[in-house]
Amino acid sequence: MTSASKITGMMAAPQRSKTRYSDINDGQIKSTSEIAALDGLMQRLQETTWSGQNRGVHQGAWERSLCMTLLAIDPDIKFHRIAESLSAPERQMDRVDFMNTMANLGFRASTFESSINNVDDRVKPCLFIPDGETETPFVILPGSRIYDGEQHRMKDTNGKRGGMSGKAIKFTTYDESFEYTSKFMRKGTGHSWFRALLTRFSGTIWQVLATGIVLNLIALSTPLFIMMVYDRVVSAHALETLPMLTAGVMIAIAAEWMLRTIRSHGLSWLGGRLDNIVSNRIFEHLMNLSPSYIERAPIPSQVARIKTFESVRDFFSGSAFLSVLEMPFMIIALLAIAFIAGPLALVPVFMMVLYAILAYITWQRVKVVIRLAAKASSARQQFALDTFDKLEDIRANGLQNIWMEKFRDLSGREAMAQFKLAWSGNIGETLGHAITILSAVAVVYFGTHLIWDGVMTTGALVASMILVWRVLTPFYSLCTMVPRLEQLRNSVRQINSLIDIDTEDQANRNAARPGHMRGRVTFINAGLKYDQDQNPVFAGLTFDVKPGEICAITGENGAGKTSVLKLIKKMYIPQAGSIRIDGFDIRQLDYGDLRRNIAYVPQSPEFFYGSIADNIRFANPLATDKEINMALEQAGILGEVQNLHSGLNTKIGQGPDSISLPSAMAIRLGLVRAYLHEAPILLIDELPNSLLNDEAGQFLHETIIRAHGHQTVFMVTYRRDYLEMADTIVLLRRGLQPQAGAGPIMMERLKKMQW
Repeated sequence: MTSASKITGMMAAPQRSKTRYSDINDGQIKSTSEIAALDGLMQRLQETTWSGQNRGVHQGAWERSLCMTLLAIDPDIKFHRIAESLSAPERQMDRVDFMNTMANLGFRASTFESSINNVDDRVKPCLFIPDGETETPFVILPGSRIYDGEQHRMKDTNGKRGGMSGKAIKFTTYDESFEYTSKFMRKGTGHSWFRALLTRFSGTIWQVLATGIVLNLIALSTPLFIMMVYDRVVSAHALETLPMLTAGVMIAIAAEWMLRTIRSHGLSWLGGRLDNIVSNRIFEHLMNLSPSYIERAPIPSQVARIKTFESVRDFFSGSAFLSVLEMPFMIIALLAIAFIAGPLALVPVFMMVLYAILAYITWQRVKVVIRLAAKASSARQQFALDTFDKLEDIRANGLQNIWMEKFRDLSGREAMAQFKLAWSGNIGETLGHAITILSAVAVVYFGTHLIWDGVMTTGALVASMILVWRVLTPFYSLCTMVPRLEQLRNSVRQINSLIDIDTEDQANRNAARPGHMRGRVTFINAGLKYDQDQNPVFAGLTFDVKPGEICAITGENGAGKTSVLKLIKKMYIPQAGSIRIDGFDIRQLDYGDLRRNIAYVPQSPEFFYGSIADNIRFANPLATDKEINMALEQAGILGEVQNLHSGLNTKIGQGPDSISLPSAMAIRLGLVRAYLHEAPILLIDELPNSLLNDEAGQFLHETIIRAHGHQTVFMVTYRRDYLEMADTIVLLRRGLQPQAGAGPIMMERLKKMQW
């Protein structure tokens, strides 16, 4: 029976088409034979996730091989996990889609070269992809059985050896704790997350360093060539040695060019790979953080977190990282100067000390200015986003000029902060250039005296000039890049701080998973703060709602009515007291299992790019088109959806071919999700009177009445007709003690308060 018919009792559940596998109980697939289970799972996916106009495309070899692989790995895998990991593209699945789906399900792939009949039993079950242009998937099962995804039949090797060669892919459950970057491993190494990530690329980094050693040795050929020309060719008029010297230096230049190309390729790959890994990891981490943490940060801050690695990527693929790599090898050039010019090597050593002092002073100034610039930029971006979000109200109230003045003020502050940052960098660059010029003058001055004293030759002086420039160039580059290096430091620190925040999965690793809940909800002196520096939203909230009862939450705007619903869903955690569901403290419950047991109707439903059916199935991936149509009828918008150009397959959300939904229709689709969600607890946020007064509102009213005794319902409302249905009423007022009690008693209080 569908959740809608459970709630209303108005219509019987639709009869599902018969499947060719044994049963689906509590979302678990129970199979009796591989082909029967596969056919049943495919049919169930066609009825739900792959339903609609794209039904026919999801009958390919990769789709069948995916289902067979999952059934072979875990015959009891929950159906909702499979449905949630899949997408519904308008084409058949390919190898990339297959691998992405397995990754979404938490499986790691290991690839082995083998022939189809020689796969080790320890690798089975596994996917096998033959070599060749056409990738035809096979699933190798324990024993001697092979499933052919293209022919949709089982084969038996009967002990045959050899066969077609290809790649066997073994899928194992991914365990993050064994990664270098996991908290478990980093406790042993003492590394930060980003430092641990770099160990993954240690081979590339060592290769780049080795290339740098060779490059610095080869780079000595040019100054030595010039010295030889001055001392052996020009002074001795020995032109016959010039061709040989020229040929040698040309070979060195060619070798240096090749090595620099290889190093640049490696650094570009390193920067791009790090960018991809870190950006995806940050996005994944933000997606899995507690909602209360995400909601506290403005949108520009969230975007900045995702983009924060750009400065790190630019560092690894730019000249700054090359300067850092070159520094250790400057000892080679210093030794060469000492060898050919003796005490002249003290000049670059002294200048290096000056560069270090300049870099430190510049850094001390920049690290303060750069924070101010970042805050000013974030404030301007936040104001711009808020403005565009409220543009209609601003125009309606004639506030354009006021808003423009505010934007000019914020833009001016950001421009001044950026000016100070650029000015600090320019001062460092100018002084660094002065030190470089001073070093050239000092080398010429002291070198001339050394030539007069017979300590060195003219050619040695020219070669020393080149080598001194080579020694000091990385230090000069670093002085000019102090602002970028400080940005790099801040970015890495922000990345490490963000990754160290526990996600909901990490915080709930040992949480209880009670399965299906009865729906008893108890608040015991619960208190909530949005921020530690703010006053409590409410404190001392106590009430008890038994399974199947109706609870109405009413009160002033901003008093925390919606927050009560979010506390029940574990979107927020109470700072005081406790919340219990079926006797379990909400802190002890797994957030995934808890939210699957709660249906929710928000004030403003959010929709993602995709079809209407796809968006509705976020609440229940098992819902068929027939069940969706029934829920649409209950919400009073079946006709509106059917009149759209593609019906349930009409695209909504932010996309090139999507339509914009009217607010009334969006709210009704939120009701549809709740009707389809089989859950013992139903949360309904405050809905507009326009909806509650029409046919959909009447049906919702009847739905809540019929749910009494079967489903625990919480509804935010101030309407008398809904308050009178409630077994328990909670009254919230800003700055006052919350009140809660039995419905009739609280109604009398509200009348006396002229509520």
